[in-house]
Amino acid sequence: MEEIKTEGIVVGGEDCGEADRLVRILTPSFGVITARMRGVKKEKAKLKFAAMPFSFCEYVLMKRGMYYSVKTAAQTESLFGVASSPDKSLMGSVVLETASVTAGGSDSADIFFDLLTTLERLIYSDVAPRSIGLNFVYRALVRGGHIAPTEREAAYNVPVKEQTSLDDAAATRMLRAYLALLEKKYYAKIRSAELIK
Repeated sequence: MEEIKTEGIVVGGEDCGEADRLVRILTPSFGVITARMRGVKKEKAKLKFAAMPFSFCEYVLMKRGMYYSVKTAAQTESLFGVASSPDKSLMGSVVLETASVTAGGSDSADIFFDLLTTLERLIYSDVAPRSIGLNFVYRALVRGGHIAPTEREAAYNVPVKEQTSLDDAAATRMLRAYLALLEKKYYAKIRSAELIK
């Protein structure tokens, strides 16, 4: 059995059977990996923390059939502070789903580090969460070649650390439009987008 060791952020998952969970882990080297985590739904599961969205861990994975299986995990950094407010949590979910949908091919490292920086920015900065979410979704669309940067969009086409808060209504309007475009281009449904009002 092939064994790999990689850092990753859990970008989604679903229950599998009575006590297991299939998680999608975004890694800098391998893109999105689907891995089975056995027994993590049990009350005293040791790896329960590593199966939750926003988990940033170093995973040891073993290839078993068509899925990987998580052997061990060690937390690298806590990103659970994203859940400190409803708006931060919503934007965190939007960026996780966007990263999950757009990661693939040779740019998975760029998406991974952009996601990590964006989640840290959501946790630690005073910039409005919707502005941060808009910035991430916009960059994902530019990176995928689906839109070209223009002067009009200069306010949210900036590096994450230079970002400032935009008007909340304008950021919400643009975020909805970009998420609709993302869903159309990637043939995917961003479920958290339905909660943006």
